[in-house]
Amino acid sequence: MKTSKIRIIGGSLKGNHISFPSSSKLRPTSNKLREILFNWLSFEIAGLKCADCFSGSGALGIEAISRGAKSVTFIEKTPKFAASIEANLGRLNISERCKIEIKNAFEWLKSASLEELDLIFFDPPFFDERIQGLLASLESLKIKKGTLIYFEKSTFDKIDIPDSLKLLKSKSVGDAEGLLLEK
Repeated sequence: MKTSKIRIIGGSLKGNHISFPSSSKLRPTSNKLREILFNWLSFEIAGLKCADCFSGSGALGIEAISRGAKSVTFIEKTPKFAASIEANLGRLNISERCKIEIKNAFEWLKSASLEELDLIFFDPPFFDERIQGLLASLESLKIKKGTLIYFEKSTFDKIDIPDSLKLLKSKSVGDAEGLLLEK
């Protein structure tokens, strides 16, 4: 099986690599956009409980742990991607602060206990018709006030931000746009 690698760009694990199966279905957040995101979060991430929805390579959650997040739950529906996240967590000695759920993120959100989360990463597949509904569904979920939400989308996807979410920052890099929202 062919693998790809990306580098952890900051924190205690800086310089280490994350390996994952090469796949046309996997589009990890670029180093540049991850750097921008974690600069936005730099003073706020320590001690946070996070979820990395549509985990794929696990880069967002692993970067969060590297930068001091208390815990991360990875939600990934594809078993081979979940297995590669698990292998990376073990190799980096951070398994005890992480949990992996092999589930569809859309389904996980309906049953998860979201009130305890401080930061939720959403990096869904681009051009998925369910993306617009994903943000809208957050209005009805029990997410505590002040929870930060990172949402990555294609610059070609037009989305409406629900009234219950405040746009704090946004940045486009290539064909990807990152939005930092707050409940």
